[in-house]
Amino acid sequence: MKKWMRKLGVALALVFTVLFASSLYYFMPRATKVTISGTDVKRMDRKGAEPGQPRTRDVRFVYATELEGGKALALRNEDNGWYFKWDSGDIAAQAMSFGQGEAGDTAEGAATEKAIVLVKYYGIRVPVLDLYPNILSLEKVPEDYVYVPYGNIVFLLALLGLFIWGGVKLRKFLRAAGAKAKEITGRENG
Repeated sequence: MKKWMRKLGVALALVFTVLFASSLYYFMPRATKVTISGTDVKRMDRKGAEPGQPRTRDVRFVYATELEGGKALALRNEDNGWYFKWDSGDIAAQAMSFGQGEAGDTAEGAATEKAIVLVKYYGIRVPVLDLYPNILSLEKVPEDYVYVPYGNIVFLLALLGLFIWGGVKLRKFLRAAGAKAKEITGRENG
């Protein structure tokens, strides 16, 4: 009985860990350097719209190409209260500006070079579920800029400390409960 319970506990811990890690990966902000190739506004169906609510919504998109690897990205640009992001209109205007390029020294003053932009975002692209990463901010950076996610590092270290502390407390609690059960029943648990 004890081996079966231990295997069940390990299986549940693994399932919890995978679910927690995948949601953490989805919601942790990331950043990449891109050049912006365009913007768009699309009308999309609202999932789970209640009666009396509009069934569609306008969603802003930013299309970009990663500097490292040349991978094409489609990013959503919507407000999000969790990240205190209420400036999706301003970000759309920035994206249009960055996507048009900078005026060069040519006689016609035509755009010659697109700006290199650090885009911070969260989420993943899942085409089957129609999921897009959501932009948090855009920032013009030099080509040799290196982004270090200090906020993510501090958050993950604090989370690791919390898990270690919780694990120690849980282990002490389970040992005490086992000793109490042995004391009450007068036999080994299991």
